[in-house]
Amino acid sequence: MKRAGEILAEFFDKETIKKAEEMGDFFSPSVWSGLLESCKLSQGVSHSRIVDLENSILLIEADHPGWIQLLQTKQRDLLNAVRSRFPEIPLDGISFRLNKGQDNAN
Repeated sequence: MKRAGEILAEFFDKETIKKAEEMGDFFSPSVWSGLLESCKLSQGVSHSRIVDLENSILLIEADHPGWIQLLQTKQRDLLNAVRSRFPEIPLDGISFRLNKGQDNAN
């Protein structure tokens, strides 16, 4: 039986697969943690996360309005950190939203 990666490799070229893997990394908690640490916001890791990237706007979700406000104060630093770590991803700005669910953002 073929593994999922082998099946996908038959449909997509290696560059497309590499880009998909990089995007998967982009949304990982460890990347978000590193980005926040570089902006001296490591305490926000358990309260926020990257949710989406649409139309070159990064969507960040936080579990409390206070965290959104704190992240907004470092918005420029976050934007620069993301652009530095992922130069291939077009990024024009960051948008924030409140996680209205019962669970924490992560």
